[in-house]
Amino acid sequence: MIAAGTPAQRADRITGVVLALALAGCGGGAPACPEGTRSDDARALEIRTRLASVVGGAELVRDAVARVRAICFAPATSASVIDDTFVVILQSDLEPGEAAARLGHLLVHVRDGLPSALLHGPDCGSAVERALAREATAYVREVALQAELGAAPRALAFEFAADVLAAAPERREPIVLDYLRAHPGGAPGIDGLAAGYRARCEAGPR
Repeated sequence: MIAAGTPAQRADRITGVVLALALAGCGGGAPACPEGTRSDDARALEIRTRLASVVGGAELVRDAVARVRAICFAPATSASVIDDTFVVILQSDLEPGEAAARLGHLLVHVRDGLPSALLHGPDCGSAVERALAREATAYVREVALQAELGAAPRALAFEFAADVLAAAPERREPIVLDYLRAHPGGAPGIDGLAAGYRARCEAGPR
């Protein structure tokens, strides 16, 4: 089901999701995928549709997916990320629910703003903290979506997932934030976010 509510409310939600999916099609005039990645419109639509099938994903599809310029697929050894131009790159071997939950994570960044946009100013320590807080929000949503979608994550199975799902809502982001601070060079399923963001901040504007 897309969501609870009256028949009219459900119809409105479904209409919004269908419109967003249509606007986010990757064919036609969409930009080419970056070198080393490939487009797959059918799979991209399948992932977006799966994400939109659950309450926690439908709002993200409705509110954010139309701003995504392309969804591209990369080798299994690559990271699943969104770049500064709002091109999504997903690992090609992600389990379907895992891929949809990661798309939800990346749409949180589209909705809230990319963490990389915060990496400026004279105090890189504070800038990295702000970026990590934004990541924590996205990871909490991804974990919740994995559960809601019944995913069986492999590449994106996070060590903090069980703790996040067991915690009260107000405790979830602090759990992830503490984990990201404690693993600046990366951890299972997670790139070296803290270290990477600090290096990018210290390098200055591109």
